[in-house]
Amino acid sequence: MEKLKLVQKAKTIKLPKNRTLSKEDDLIDLFPLPRYFQIHFQNVHENNHELQNELAQLKQYVARVDDKLERLLALLSCPPEAAL
Repeated sequence: MEKLKLVQKAKTIKLPKNRTLSKEDDLIDLFPLPRYFQIHFQNVHENNHELQNELAQLKQYVARVDDKLERLLALLSCPPEAAL
């Protein structure tokens, strides 16, 4: 099986800020190597997992606060004699 050209050679090219693409340029050389994307998406995946856990904790906290607020409003709406 033939390896992809991107995997075969790992060279870095320093291009000027005002780079232009000519017909002789190899388009694949203008893009980062696959390892960059692997690390990037792994980082995104890990951050996503942490954020999902934090979101679940926040939802539980909001549910508890909402429950306490409902009980407090129920106590405030009933006559003082019923609270005793």
